[in-house]
Amino acid sequence: MQEDYGAVLPFEPRIIVDLGAYTGFSAIFFANKYPNAEIIAVEPDPENFKLLTKNIGYYPRIRPVQAAIWFEDTVLDLYGQKEGHWASSLFSSTPFPGRSGIHRVRAIAIESLMSRFSLDRIDVLKVDIEGAEKELFEHSAHWIDRVGAIFIELHDRFRPGCGKAVEAATGGFDHQVVGPMTSLLVNCSRRS
Repeated sequence: MQEDYGAVLPFEPRIIVDLGAYTGFSAIFFANKYPNAEIIAVEPDPENFKLLTKNIGYYPRIRPVQAAIWFEDTVLDLYGQKEGHWASSLFSSTPFPGRSGIHRVRAIAIESLMSRFSLDRIDVLKVDIEGAEKELFEHSAHWIDRVGAIFIELHDRFRPGCGKAVEAATGGFDHQVVGPMTSLLVNCSRRS
């Protein structure tokens, strides 16, 4: 609704990966804005994923993946946040005070996702993963240079250090704020 993802990019994206796809709103926005792009929508929460698959039914270019994104292939706990069902966060199997455990979920690494879909690059990476961006970007050295642009919402309020991890990993990216909670990072090597 706020069109945070409507910022002008210096290239036409062909591969978009939506991490934390929720119920598909951002994936549908991307599908309408970029009619030639393939979109991979990754969402771990089973209830959200059901709505995602229903909502994208008329969009064959959106490919849903029920999994969490993480820095390695594993199984993690999905915990609820006081903010609501849309704000579930991933953690190792150590319980955290004040969070209610939802269930165990399959987690995959970016490299595994890229291999599964035979991707050599990601043009646009949308990241809204409720704090898991800290671990994801702390372990991004093997894939970060293959990303053209990143739309990201940071969640230091859930997991301190998210912003520092993303900043350290994206030194070769231009940074700009495009919405109340969203930033756009563009890989300098992809600028025209």
